[in-house]
Amino acid sequence: MNKKNWLVLVLVAALAITSFNSCKKDEEGDTETGPTEWTRSTVFPEDPRNGASTFTINNVAYVVGGYLKTNEVLADNHAFNGSQWSTKANFIGPARHSAVGFAVNGKGYVGLGFGGEGVGELKDFYQYDPTANTWKKIADFPGEARFGAVAFSIGNYGYVGLGATSTDKTFSDIYKYDPAADKWTKDETTSFAFKKAYAYAFVINNVAYVGGGYSNNTATDDFYKFDGTKWEKLGSLKTDSYDARRYNASTFVIGNNGYVVAGRSASGLSGTVWKFSPSDNSWTEKHEPLPSAREKAVSFAIGDKGYIATGSSGTSYFDDNWEFVPVR
Repeated sequence: MNKKNWLVLVLVAALAITSFNSCKKDEEGDTETGPTEWTRSTVFPEDPRNGASTFTINNVAYVVGGYLKTNEVLADNHAFNGSQWSTKANFIGPARHSAVGFAVNGKGYVGLGFGGEGVGELKDFYQYDPTANTWKKIADFPGEARFGAVAFSIGNYGYVGLGATSTDKTFSDIYKYDPAADKWTKDETTSFAFKKAYAYAFVINNVAYVGGGYSNNTATDDFYKFDGTKWEKLGSLKTDSYDARRYNASTFVIGNNGYVVAGRSASGLSGTVWKFSPSDNSWTEKHEPLPSAREKAVSFAIGDKGYIATGSSGTSYFDDNWEFVPVR
């Protein structure tokens, strides 16, 4: 065999060994593979914070309140359009963190939360009009005051519930808000397996999905869907092949899939990205993790991109803003 053929054989062998080792590393989970999905977007303009609330109207996300590392509670309001931040009218209620937000028919709503020392849990609610850049008070939430609740909207209604108090009391209730009547009614169809706080929720094609959270200091595994009429319990978030239990996590929806990012798992702070597909009720973890693990961040989708901003790692508070484009 001539020298040229020997060189070809050596090259083929080297490529085969490299490919084998690369596949082996992938299977063992030693390295992350695939294209980058997270990039830094325009940084949040104000102090690093934790526990802000958010809602999105016409592809503009609003970030309201939160608290600083100094334990100062905030009432500011900032909007992000996918490229730039702008300052909006301050929230008119008491400053708070761990509140909830949702949007219905072009208006944003923020309420509940914790007002800091001497204030405690809150149950008031406010409406934001982005056209007039004004806030107004609406009917109080009719359940017990709380923080760490969930909120979402389906059609012309908002839904708020779950959560906790400072005495570690947790809840399993959901209330429906009708903006046209400025009226809350309790949803009597819920059947949660746990009372819980800091659960996550997202809405895909007018169907809400609610799961995760913690109960009695334990991450819960129940997961439900709700079409505005009835609740249906789906499969457990923990199986032999995956564990999508999370609390203090972030969520957004891109296309027909929901994404649960970061937060705390049963083993601690996480940066992983779980994708939920409602077409077959499946969970997958094939995406690049968030480069900086955190909890109690704000999250939202603008167009076909997801965003996570602010939050904390327990010791550090963040003012960064990460953009996610699913390509894996």
